[in-house]
Amino acid sequence: MRRLLLLPLLALAGCSSASSKVSLPAEAAEVALGVRVVAPRDRLDEGLVRVTGRIVPKREASVSPRANGTVAELLVDVGDRVKKGQVMARLDTANAVIALDQARAARAMAEAAFENAKLGLERAQQLHKTGGVAQAQLDAAESGYRQAEAGLKQAVAAEKAAAQMLADHTIRAPFDGVVTARQAKLGEFAAVGVPAFTLVDVDDLEIVLPVPETVVDAVRPGMEVSGVVNPTGHPFTAKVRVVGEVVDDAGRTVEVRADLTGDRHPQVRPQAMVEVSFASSEAQGLFLPRQALRGTTEAPFVWVVEDGVLVRRAVRAEVLSPGTVRVLEGLSGGEAVVADAGGNFHEGMKVRPLR
Repeated sequence: MRRLLLLPLLALAGCSSASSKVSLPAEAAEVALGVRVVAPRDRLDEGLVRVTGRIVPKREASVSPRANGTVAELLVDVGDRVKKGQVMARLDTANAVIALDQARAARAMAEAAFENAKLGLERAQQLHKTGGVAQAQLDAAESGYRQAEAGLKQAVAAEKAAAQMLADHTIRAPFDGVVTARQAKLGEFAAVGVPAFTLVDVDDLEIVLPVPETVVDAVRPGMEVSGVVNPTGHPFTAKVRVVGEVVDDAGRTVEVRADLTGDRHPQVRPQAMVEVSFASSEAQGLFLPRQALRGTTEAPFVWVVEDGVLVRRAVRAEVLSPGTVRVLEGLSGGEAVVADAGGNFHEGMKVRPLR
């Protein structure tokens, strides 16, 4: 009887064990991560290409003396406006004055010698006609005249050189401008070629811009551009004057120079940093946000969403600006590219594209 009771119990226990195995939950499915995707653009938006440059003067000079000497007078200082030819400083001219006096005395002697030789030649010529002097004496008179004439020319040149040396002891402004630095000091020795002042023409300015070679073809002389001064944000306009012919090997940029137009604001000054926007409607290609590009400079890639999973796509790309890259190879234009790829993405990862 006891055996008969145990059999149903064992059967119930077996059924309970089997049912417990069947009811175990299945492994949870992988959750798709939401990612923001963009389609490559085939044209840059207006103002998307922004280039950082600087304002530079067209004329800037380190003004140095043309003669050696001690600084005797300083007539201008930093911040002074000067006109072309204005005296900026004078050197001690004591020795130069003496040299000029000597040169003038030598010229006077040369002039007297020349006049004497001239009279001697004239007398010899008259006497030679009447047979009063021999041919040899006439030849000597002519030779003496030529020597005196050469000596006078030499004395005149020496006087001019001495006068120029005296003038070179005065430092003059080569053009209109503002003194931005003064290296010369009163009483110090000034030497030829050593800067005494720095002069800048602040009224004639231009903008120098390193434009990426991938968009420089859209920039032409005469083109109007707009920009702002950093960090104040003051706007300005300029007209492109020169587009360089050489690509900088390090930055892959082409130098563009533009003349400022319109009214000058005090914030538009030499060496100020600027940001210029180029009308880039003519720049063609496939363009993506800079954050979409991953990998290294030698092996860049982007993440593309295909059928809900990530696919790594190798590309060849160029950085146009801090926020934009141009894809040269690897994309056709219709892909859904992850706009801001994370470092933990991997091939085949399930994602949910967000636009």
